[in-house]
Amino acid sequence: MKTKQYGFSLIEMMVVMAIVVILSAGGMYGWQQWQQQQRMWITIQQIRHLFEQLRSDASWHNRDHLLTVNRHGKTWCLSSKLIEATQCLSTGRWRLVQPFADVDITEVTAGLGFYGIRSTAWPGHVTLQSATGKWRVVLSAQGRIRVCDVTGSNKCS
Repeated sequence: MKTKQYGFSLIEMMVVMAIVVILSAGGMYGWQQWQQQQRMWITIQQIRHLFEQLRSDASWHNRDHLLTVNRHGKTWCLSSKLIEATQCLSTGRWRLVQPFADVDITEVTAGLGFYGIRSTAWPGHVTLQSATGKWRVVLSAQGRIRVCDVTGSNKCS
């Protein structure tokens, strides 16, 4: 007599499980890459916002805002020299405390800042690096702020 079997064999189940594991691993890697890119982009936008605040304040109140990077252990703080280095650990105006541990400032042009006398700036850049690559926030002499991808296509926006 013939008996019908219902269900799947062990081999079929193992093949399906292997496919699911492979797809999950690829999805997890893609998710981590996407998160790292978003952390880098958020940090870039926060630095642009800080530059815009400092530019506006320097122009409006006719004062100079020179930028400095203070490091406390593995964290960094980008701030105006008008505030004390001890205040850099707290949140407030004219400073940006490192938002994500995997995004680091690798280079800052010396003397980078805004001058209020004629609404000008000392040109330079801040270079950020993470696992996704290097990006540069560039400041022109007229105070224009741009973002450039250093590692990839070298595009600026």
